[in-house]
Amino acid sequence: MKKDYFPSKLKLNHSNHEMGLNLAKEGGYAVLLDNKLGQTKLDGGYVHNGSLKAARWVFNAECEFLRGLVDRNPNYTLTFVGHSLGAGVVALLVLIVVQNLDKLGNIERNKIRCFAIAPTKCMSLNLAVRYEWIVNGCERKGKTEEKEKAMVLP
Repeated sequence: MKKDYFPSKLKLNHSNHEMGLNLAKEGGYAVLLDNKLGQTKLDGGYVHNGSLKAARWVFNAECEFLRGLVDRNPNYTLTFVGHSLGAGVVALLVLIVVQNLDKLGNIERNKIRCFAIAPTKCMSLNLAVRYEWIVNGCERKGKTEEKEKAMVLP
């Protein structure tokens, strides 16, 4: 994958002690179309294969940079944000981050958050429930039948 396939913006808010990584949905569509439904396992559940590949790529590409920011700003929260395809990727990215906290330096789990806005279906229900403490999915009003998890694979 090329570096420019998953453009991201990092914003620092010094007054609120926050760091935010916003993953854009442009680019990378070929990898996101790769879905071996029900074949890709992660942490006891199933995930969208292409979104997981993209999340791993972003983690590997940005890990050292994020670690440097965490080291320089130890009291800041780290927030991941994405919309649509980018939301599916950041939802899986934050799962990878939580499982690899040692690679990000000295950041506590409770200082990491994720906002997935209108996410694509990217994970099984058991993962969505297990990680609902960190992944906040936002759906359009009127589209939540019985609090349906937007990120859940069929």
